[in-house]
Amino acid sequence: MLFTVESYISTWRKESGICINLAGKIPPGGLDYRPSAGQRNTLELLRYLSYGPYNGVHRTLAGDWAAGRPTAEMMAMMAASDFKARMAWQADAVERELRAAPMGDLLHKDMTFPWGETVKRTEALLTPMRWLIGYRMQLFLYLKAAGNTQLGTADCWRLPAP
Repeated sequence: MLFTVESYISTWRKESGICINLAGKIPPGGLDYRPSAGQRNTLELLRYLSYGPYNGVHRTLAGDWAAGRPTAEMMAMMAASDFKARMAWQADAVERELRAAPMGDLLHKDMTFPWGETVKRTEALLTPMRWLIGYRMQLFLYLKAAGNTQLGTADCWRLPAP
């Protein structure tokens, strides 16, 4: 196994904390920032981040990509002010569901993604983690492009010191 349940949960919580920290640095007007037509604006990105990665974990643990409801449907009305609470909920839900999953299922049962790839569920869990990390990076870049000139590289990769 590439990771332990504890390390996965710890990494998920750290990445969620970085996302929350970044969301607190959205410049005035930044929620409407959209790099180009056809791309999400910052608010839409926050909505996706607050449920999409969790949805991937939920579906992987269920062994069924149709499990749960679509992210866009679940988060369509989320206000930016709800992002911190939604990210905390997501981290708690990932922890709760991952701890409840039988280790034998994680190690030995397959997950088939909608694009046809089939892997063991432990490997499949890396996909929603990559989404969380990748979209966190996208949020960082949106904030820079929307005018937050105070952001530095460390804001993308580390939690601020307590």
